[in-house]
Amino acid sequence: MPVPKLVYTETRQLTGWRKAHDYIRFYFWWWVNRIYTRTWFWLRIRGDQYIPTEGAALLAANHLSYLDANVISAASPRKVSFMIAREYYESVFLKWMCEFLGCIPVNRTGEDLGAVKDALRKLKNGMLLGCFPEGGISKTGEMEEAKHGIALLALRTGVTVVPVYLKGYRLQSLSRSFFTPKRASINIGKPLTFEGEDYKDRESLARVTNRIVEAIRALDDEG
Repeated sequence: MPVPKLVYTETRQLTGWRKAHDYIRFYFWWWVNRIYTRTWFWLRIRGDQYIPTEGAALLAANHLSYLDANVISAASPRKVSFMIAREYYESVFLKWMCEFLGCIPVNRTGEDLGAVKDALRKLKNGMLLGCFPEGGISKTGEMEEAKHGIALLALRTGVTVVPVYLKGYRLQSLSRSFFTPKRASINIGKPLTFEGEDYKDRESLARVTNRIVEAIRALDDEG
């Protein structure tokens, strides 16, 4: 198992006991989550070497269930913050984890300037940000139409986008997602860059979004 690396790049650097406390808490949570997903869900991880160990990047994944953030976190050698629907963020069951990981609550309307600003700030500060381009959990298990938000973030910041494909554990119930044993897998692809595209151009946003979606879907062919 890789040794996780916690990156302290929020609005300020943590020092002293606060840094030590956060570091120890993250290591404890990371290992518990890793053991939980590897044993309860027989999690198979492929391509984790493509997740950058430092610097800002976006992880773009299909959205199968409430468990997705745990699966992605288990494959990452460092803390991942997520953009997550506000109703999930405010759930009693998930709120503690969302706050600990530094997740960003997002309104489902698709118009959430505050969330976009928060995401841009995190990326500027070198964070690793997980996103689900579909905007919600798939009802069929197949990747649904993606929104342009992740393309906007990628083009405005210039960060790479790492495609992620999740498979094998689609459950719609919150409690069943975490407590029903299933075989899960995560395939991670090579980072994508988008030279020559402009975030102010709708056609550019559409092209980048389509390229990200195609890269995610292509990972399904890898088993």
